[in-house]
Amino acid sequence: MLRNVVVTLVLLAVNIGHATAGEIRVLAAVAVKDPLDRLAQTFTRATGHKITVSYGLTGPILADIKAGKPADAIVLPEQGKVALAGAGLLDKPVPVAASLAGVGVRADSPTPDVTTLEAFKAALHAAPSISYTDPKSGGAFGQYLGRALAEIGMADEVARKAVLVAGSHLVVVKVANGEAALGITFKSAIVTTPGLKFAGTLPRPLQDREPFTAGVLNNAQEPDIARAFVASLTTPEAAAIWTDLGFAPGLMPH
Repeated sequence: MLRNVVVTLVLLAVNIGHATAGEIRVLAAVAVKDPLDRLAQTFTRATGHKITVSYGLTGPILADIKAGKPADAIVLPEQGKVALAGAGLLDKPVPVAASLAGVGVRADSPTPDVTTLEAFKAALHAAPSISYTDPKSGGAFGQYLGRALAEIGMADEVARKAVLVAGSHLVVVKVANGEAALGITFKSAIVTTPGLKFAGTLPRPLQDREPFTAGVLNNAQEPDIARAFVASLTTPEAAAIWTDLGFAPGLMPH
């Protein structure tokens, strides 16, 4: 498998047209950190090009780009892609993966039933504390979840026992250290955190997945390297890495 990854990326690198190794800067949602770190390292080993990734929440990343922060490529959820494409800042975005959203608890805790909307609401009612991304922090999923809780009539109750954080990577920390009994975040964050278990995806009609898109920014300083890197995120070998870390390669249909 590793040999196939290297061969694929070397072929991509041949088409870049750079005689010497270069460097690109990527702005990415913190939710994709685990797979993107591995994919960036693999690309660098195969091509010699350095990938510097800065992770954050979607809202602040969009603000940085619109303010002129230098970057060559992005890996962001749908909200970010739409905003950048609508502003004419993104060139030919491509789907790379989708992360399932659901519920995580400590491995030594009972597994709550979240298979139906009523069961999910009962689990929220029973949990003494619940961690999720603060909708005001700028995270796309946190903003969605805030609206969803209001729509199902649970916003006030959940808010009274909420352990709010700035990103999915911190939700799992709060659950793992016992500050929250239950966490609502991406499956990828839950399954890669020692001591946690994935109770299940959010039930319909709630959104249970978050698609992520990669693209080259129109003002990229190294557009050829950036395009090759984006292309490397959609290879069959990359799909194996996305899958291994709790994502579904490409965009999952609703």
